[in-house]
Amino acid sequence: MKRKTVAVCVTGYDWEYESRVVNGIYMRCTELDVNLLVFANLMRRPEINSTRTLPESAARGEEEIYNLINYDLVDGIIILGDSMIEESIIANVSQRAEQHNVPIVNVNDSEHKLFRNVLLSDEKAMEFVVRHLVKDHGYTKINFIGGFPGNLQTEERLAAYKKVLSEYNIPIEEERIAYGEFWKKSIECTEKFLEAPELPQAIVCASDTMAFFCMDAIKEKGLRVPEDIAVTGFDGLKDCEFYDPPLTSVRRGFQESGVAAVNILNDIWNGKETPEFVSVDSVLIRNGSCGCTSEKKNINFYNSVYSVQDRFKEFNSYVLEMNTKFSCAETSAELYAETKKIAEFFKLKKLYICICSNIEQGAICFDDFNPKAEYTGLSEKMVSMLEFGHSVPVGTEFSTKELIPEGFLDGEKAVMYAFSPMYFKNSFLGYLAYEPSCIKGNGNLFETWLMNISNNAGSFYMNRELEYVVDKLQNLYIRDPLTGLYNRRGMKQLGYNIIDKVKKNGGEVTIFCADIDNLKPINDEYGHEGGDNAILQTARAIEAAMPKGSICVRTGGDEFCVICGGADSISPERCIAAVDEYLEKYNRCSGLKYKVGCSCGYKSLKAEELMSIDAMINAADENMYKVKAAKKTGRK
Repeated sequence: MKRKTVAVCVTGYDWEYESRVVNGIYMRCTELDVNLLVFANLMRRPEINSTRTLPESAARGEEEIYNLINYDLVDGIIILGDSMIEESIIANVSQRAEQHNVPIVNVNDSEHKLFRNVLLSDEKAMEFVVRHLVKDHGYTKINFIGGFPGNLQTEERLAAYKKVLSEYNIPIEEERIAYGEFWKKSIECTEKFLEAPELPQAIVCASDTMAFFCMDAIKEKGLRVPEDIAVTGFDGLKDCEFYDPPLTSVRRGFQESGVAAVNILNDIWNGKETPEFVSVDSVLIRNGSCGCTSEKKNINFYNSVYSVQDRFKEFNSYVLEMNTKFSCAETSAELYAETKKIAEFFKLKKLYICICSNIEQGAICFDDFNPKAEYTGLSEKMVSMLEFGHSVPVGTEFSTKELIPEGFLDGEKAVMYAFSPMYFKNSFLGYLAYEPSCIKGNGNLFETWLMNISNNAGSFYMNRELEYVVDKLQNLYIRDPLTGLYNRRGMKQLGYNIIDKVKKNGGEVTIFCADIDNLKPINDEYGHEGGDNAILQTARAIEAAMPKGSICVRTGGDEFCVICGGADSISPERCIAAVDEYLEKYNRCSGLKYKVGCSCGYKSLKAEELMSIDAMINAADENMYKVKAAKKTGRK
């Protein structure tokens, strides 16, 4: 039977909370021999009540990674709804999943209920903490610091605080409740509590971060934790173990929720009935900040801090080196080759850098001058631009639906791959596809790395497009718009180069001058359309007949000049004959009532005889008029 595949939609799965959920999903998928594909955008949505907004182009680039999901390849989807940077992502993914009959489970998102949901009970989690303080420690004067007033998480945790106090007949006093906005305002809240006539026995914080600030404020006043005031947090972050004293907190069942989500999908695959909601209980973590342990400081605290600092320093050195080499890259292959050291730093087993084919092949221009330029998303084809942990050649093109440029879902063992977006201005560049060795919260480091790659790649492709535009503008400046031949400016720029080269290296220079025969009668009888056609066909005849490397110029309305130079001598008579033959063939086949013809003259000089280019043109021009006069005499 074909192995099942689960897709996970998450913002920054490499962050601590998200990585715990994904780790639970991964563990259960491994047990069930199920493939796991993680589609992770990088930028976190602005915090609640934050004035920060995401630029529209960045939001579009972040969202585009979810359009990469091939619903024909996956058998189930798990979305961490509360981590999505835009609510529309949840609706779009769930709608497409339903259209393809793919079951979907929403994790930890009480605001956007789908057909199946895994919820983490904040209310019960906070009850564990408050009940522990009352029942196990006998505290009755307990204060509360919430996040933002009216916020769902804050209100649920506040309701749990009040519920437990009521169960034990402890009065609920509004002056013991404050709002720290999930950040540093908790310091102000703590200072206000400490100014009250009666100190609290314990302060319950609705997040670990606020609890850390709260303990710092208590220590600043010369008080002790927990001897004078106990403090508890909420979330169970890793830093709880490294604080002084280690923080008592409640860990919501992030990993357990991931396991539960996979179990729901597995039941669906096996034809079992599944509930609309599954609730995952939290776990109380007893530590020194409430008085449960006497340990004042984790002996690994400083080792941990220095380890983190060293990791940052190592990462920064790699990023600086990568950016320095990016700036010198002449090709896109060179550009991406510098990502390997940091891929090793993150212990990736495999890394593919997949760039949209229209970007890599230069078929798109970054419109920096038009603010209303349309957004460019995923292309149907991608190009693999890096060999790391695999042997797919750089430049290999593959269908976007395949996700990776080689088969990877039907091997001997189940696999896990993650996909993260690359974008720049209004263009989605592509994505990173990578196989991690473990799921570990690297947080900002991974995001910073990928943003650097994206910005450097975007700048590289934009500069390439600008060079192309500059070349086109340069051509417009030195080219004749009707014929595509050089104009007088082009002749001066390039013609003198030929003269100088022949003077230096020896050889011969030949200059041809040509004039269209009877252009005025053609214009008079057949209009400018006929005249323009005569000019264009003459230009084509001259360009086809002259030696390679010649500078073919339209010097005026019906006048042309050609400059040829080099060590190899040419036969001017043969070139002129070739022009005549071209036009004779055209006249036989054109079906037009008028004939296109031209008169040509030339002047050839060896290197040691060379005069000025203008003098040579005048000499060739005189010879051309002799030919033209001879034609008129012949017609009489």
